[in-house]
Amino acid sequence: MSSRNVHLSPEEREKSLSINKSLLRAKSAAGDGQVHCEKLTNLVIQSVTDAGGRIDYAEIVDQNNLEKVEQIKSPVVFCVAAWFGKVRLIDNMEINLSMNV
Repeated sequence: MSSRNVHLSPEEREKSLSINKSLLRAKSAAGDGQVHCEKLTNLVIQSVTDAGGRIDYAEIVDQNNLEKVEQIKSPVVFCVAAWFGKVRLIDNMEINLSMNV
C-alpha cells in the first residue's frame, strides 16, 4: 500500500481500487484475444472515470523499450496514473500473452 493512500478519504480509497481492478480486466481481455491497445485502454479509462477518478495517463508500452504499442504482439506493460481527490496514484501491470498459453 502506497504512502499516498493515507491522503485518501475512505471513499476515495475504495474507488481508487478501480485502477488495479480495471488493469486485471484488461489483462484478462488480452488473454481472451483482445490485443488492440486502444480498446483495452478505453476499458481502463472508462472504469476509472466511472469510479470518480481523473486519468492522467493510460498507456500500453513495449516491456523492453517502453515505446507505445497499438497491438500486443510481445510482452507489454500497461501503465496508468489517475487522480482521486488530490492524490495521484500510479499502477502498472505486465501483460505477457506467451505466458498465458
